[in-house]
Amino acid sequence: MNNKSIFVIEDYDIDYEIIKKEMEENGIINEIKRFKNAEDAIKELEKKEKPSIILLDIMLPEMNGIDFLKAVKKEKLLEGIKVIVLTKKEEDKNRIDSFKLGAVGYMNKPFDIYDFISIVRSNAK
Repeated sequence: MNNKSIFVIEDYDIDYEIIKKEMEENGIINEIKRFKNAEDAIKELEKKEKPSIILLDIMLPEMNGIDFLKAVKKEKLLEGIKVIVLTKKEEDKNRIDSFKLGAVGYMNKPFDIYDFISIVRSNAK
């Protein structure tokens, strides 16, 4: 992994702690920047902050993950950034919409740790 940060857009503290712990324990040393809502992540992307990847929850306060993907795609803020959706929602529509909007991965929570680490490693620059 290189020095680019990884954005984690996750409002639920326990899920974020699990993600962070597993990445650290599995040798992913990129800086992790957490956002509890999509709006703050967009503001950071507008500053030209280019993370290696974005781990995105679907169920977020105010703006959900699908709306985040629509907004950043419209503004071309995701160019060169890979998005992996992590969600407790198992709706096929969310999966289809996520991929249509540029996500490269979609994992249901609770996810298999080995699959999670594999997808993060294979998509981080």
